[in-house]
Amino acid sequence: MPDQQTNKPLVDRTKLRLVRSTVLMRTASRVIEGIAAAGLLIAALGVGTLLRDYRAEPSATPSFEPSGIPALAAPTPRPQPNCIALGQIAPTPVQQLATPDLGNGTKSITSAEGGYTLVVPRSWLVQPGILPGTAWFGQVHITSYDPATIGRLGPEAPDMLPPDFGISLDLQLWWNPTGEALDQYAQQVHIGPDQRAVLPGSFVTIAGRQAYRMTIQDEHRFQSANGPIVTTTQTRLVWIFPTDRADRVLVVYATPGESGLLPGVEKIVGGLVLSNAASSSLPVIHQPDEIINSWMYDKSGTQIAGRRVEAKLMTYAEAVAAFRPGGGILRIDRDPGELFWLVAVSGPNLPQGRGGQGGTPPPTTWIMYEAPATSDRYEMTGTQYASTGTWPANFDALPDRCR
Repeated sequence: MPDQQTNKPLVDRTKLRLVRSTVLMRTASRVIEGIAAAGLLIAALGVGTLLRDYRAEPSATPSFEPSGIPALAAPTPRPQPNCIALGQIAPTPVQQLATPDLGNGTKSITSAEGGYTLVVPRSWLVQPGILPGTAWFGQVHITSYDPATIGRLGPEAPDMLPPDFGISLDLQLWWNPTGEALDQYAQQVHIGPDQRAVLPGSFVTIAGRQAYRMTIQDEHRFQSANGPIVTTTQTRLVWIFPTDRADRVLVVYATPGESGLLPGVEKIVGGLVLSNAASSSLPVIHQPDEIINSWMYDKSGTQIAGRRVEAKLMTYAEAVAAFRPGGGILRIDRDPGELFWLVAVSGPNLPQGRGGQGGTPPPTTWIMYEAPATSDRYEMTGTQYASTGTWPANFDALPDRCR
């Protein structure tokens, strides 16, 4: 088992074009949304610099005698073949969001990735996900207000928008890996850091499909140094829709439920139109030799003795399943069919992860990380570091779409 796991991508700016990475922390099962929450997410973003120039600098930790480390995994015996055919396919991107003005004070919002269309007031603002500037797969975040005018909310309820400010509406695809009934699946839905309860809901028919409508209860408690505890509550109205895929659902939620605009939002959701979702098909632009050579050779071009590097091509969904056998968050942020490299590296002088309680981490014996094959976007990717063993378990048995 790996000792550490982090979202920071491995980066060597002089060797890898797949660098310029920004990373969103995988924080298990909750979605932080809203204006203050966007600030938290932005704070969680960082440019991956772990491997920057690490080959050119002396190791930050003392060198170790051969007898002091486990036997290394067998070095990479031969170069892996590149995915020539997959690198030559014609790109067929899918437009993430279309928002034409309907000319009657409203605009239509269509997500081909999410498989839905809805109509909202023309003045409402639309962005492709809960984080400004970052487009998430099949997602849309709609607000009746301009988030830039909200400012910083007080400590009494930093993640709760006062009802008088307006309302937000979010549509997201979520995993339903076992095809669970919607009323049972509802118990797994967790949205925001202040969620306290999922209230009983009921089935409704919308867009010709049976959806499940429920309410989430949020509560935040704050106590200043000298004052009493201040408790703030709000509700979210949530709809869960089946999709054309049995392993996915569409989750729609409006926040806060106390807003005077909620009746209008219920009409918007009631007019939702559902369709089959679409995915982009893009060529592989990062090949195995690019990845492997960046690890096998130092900056002088000398091969690093004892290094083993393998890269396997798989879909994002396959990479996530291999990377986190226990599962991750239910919300789908990247196209599950997007091609990724799952890379494993072992051998001497590997970079270290973050230190534990003792401060200095033990020497790294192997690393495994996810790297996009068709783009340079590293959001929602991760890295595992291990100080025991010589190679990630079961890696060799994983499928490789490049073979």
